[in-house]
Amino acid sequence: MEYTLVSGDNHIDLTYCPQELWSAQAPSQWKDLVPHVKELDDGMHWFVEGKDMGMWNGVGPGFSKYTPGALGHIDEMKELGFEWDNSPHAEPRPTTPRLRIEDLDRDGLDAEIVYGCLRVNDLIPDGERRAWAYRTYNDWVASFAKEADPNRVFPLACIPNNNPQEAAAEVRRCAKMGLKGGDLPVMRMSVPLWHGEWDHVWQASAECQFPIAFHSTGFRGLREPNDADMEKEYATQWRLVRSALFQLDGMEVLVSLISSGACEKFPEFRFVLGESGVTWIPYVLDRLDTEYHDRARDLGFSMKPSDYWYRNGYTTYQQDKFMEPIIPLVGEDNILWGADYPHPDCIWPTSRETLDKNLGGISENVRQKITRDNVVKLYNLA
Repeated sequence: MEYTLVSGDNHIDLTYCPQELWSAQAPSQWKDLVPHVKELDDGMHWFVEGKDMGMWNGVGPGFSKYTPGALGHIDEMKELGFEWDNSPHAEPRPTTPRLRIEDLDRDGLDAEIVYGCLRVNDLIPDGERRAWAYRTYNDWVASFAKEADPNRVFPLACIPNNNPQEAAAEVRRCAKMGLKGGDLPVMRMSVPLWHGEWDHVWQASAECQFPIAFHSTGFRGLREPNDADMEKEYATQWRLVRSALFQLDGMEVLVSLISSGACEKFPEFRFVLGESGVTWIPYVLDRLDTEYHDRARDLGFSMKPSDYWYRNGYTTYQQDKFMEPIIPLVGEDNILWGADYPHPDCIWPTSRETLDKNLGGISENVRQKITRDNVVKLYNLA
């Protein structure tokens, strides 16, 4: 298929998943713990670990009921026909094959890389049950992509993070199923990302040409409100702090991966910082090079840490108005654009117009790399 515009970062959130995806297949002792749906007075609700998480087919990824005026772009999507219907027989647009393709067409996208179920890692504390939930999703999403359009919809597998050897096995299994890459959550990892146990995953990734992504889920270690009263009084300020710093958790992933020696040991391994932005990367690379030379040369790397980024690393972004002069420092071959559909801060269905504004000053060759060539090459879509 001939591609002109490909999003390197779209989504399927748990809220949009089929109501019985997990509950129909769960062992009996897990039925009330895995994600499942119940009908309440105001519509269908997701329950996980016995807790009401909010709406099925809600405003993802947070299970929210659509509330006019709460989120500006969500109101705009609503006016354009995007529905968040919580009734039992509704058709969620992101997980109804024909509707998802309609939305791709409306946004002018030829294809998409699809991240899935980011919240599962937060909501299921038990590692074994979480890994099962991921495998179940991976089986379903592989079938979903085939039904929607296997030449346009490319889901990433959700890779378990409770056991590196199990994670490597899932990489190989999903690669055999035809999935093009995987997303590995950093929070709740059994051992830190820089630990050598994860070499099992990096090796499997390299052997299968199966890039591993690390989608942003929010900057950790923020000073939280002292109590519920403070959180209520300062809700807007607290939300702004979290959202403004959200993508910067990619710093930890970038430094941890390179420090681990993953790129030194497995030159064919490729990693992606999902929805992590661009313009912060040069500073972190410079800092990493400086600190390696000063206090970590006993790791015995054959290249500067920053050189591994240019060979092995990628980042995705949706909007970054300071990006143009930074592209040479980050690497025109290392940047993937993404529309972030269907999140509240996505740019659907105006991706092409937004790109014209943000990338209007760069050469057509570099623009094509960022919006098409890099993602097609990385995930072997052609």
